[in-house]
Amino acid sequence: MTTILLAVDTDVERAKKQAKTITSLPLQNEDTHISVLHVFRTDDDRADAKNLKSVKAALDDLEAAGFAVEVEQLSGDAVQSILEMSERIDADIISLAGRKRSPAGKALFGSVSQEVLLKSERPVLIETTD
Repeated sequence: MTTILLAVDTDVERAKKQAKTITSLPLQNEDTHISVLHVFRTDDDRADAKNLKSVKAALDDLEAAGFAVEVEQLSGDAVQSILEMSERIDADIISLAGRKRSPAGKALFGSVSQEVLLKSERPVLIETTD
């Protein structure tokens, strides 16, 4: 069984690219479980990741490809939440979407993808966009 944590933000195109990358991997659909995770910045009881267009897009594409998929949501620090969820589900791969930024941009604004990549002991697959 392969378990993938696909962490998505609110960008639909990045979520679709992540899903496309996963569906292009040589995986056995029936032996692969995917958790689509969205981390909300604040704790809001009314927030539901299943209502986000980015989550719906990834979910639809992955299910159409025949994968078993569930939606997870957490709130708080994105990096810590992604790392905790990857531990909780014992993810074989963490999938993230990054944006191309200059080194100065990363230093000034931080990068969730970069921090997860540096702090995770699990393989991280990063789909980049312009």
